[in-house]
Amino acid sequence: MAPKKNKKLRRAGGRRANYAPLAHTVGGRRFIPFGWIMWVGWVMFGVLAVAMFAEIFFAAAAAMQDGFWGDVFGAVLMTGLFGWMFWAFGTARLKDI
Repeated sequence: MAPKKNKKLRRAGGRRANYAPLAHTVGGRRFIPFGWIMWVGWVMFGVLAVAMFAEIFFAAAAAMQDGFWGDVFGAVLMTGLFGWMFWAFGTARLKDI
């Protein structure tokens, strides 16, 4: 005869525990990176976004002298791109990618 199974061991945590959200997907923690590679991308694109934001003003100062505003347009475009990537690395989750 087979031994009886202990039903209490099977029910550890209760049924609702299986559906509970992960800790890093609720509250304020969902806006910061999760995982080391997400932190690396978040820091890298954050630094690049800040540098390109400063480049807007340096390019505008140079454009006042020579009249070439293409660098300012490129700096604005790249600032937006790096800012978007900074946001994406901060809020995306590895399972979503």
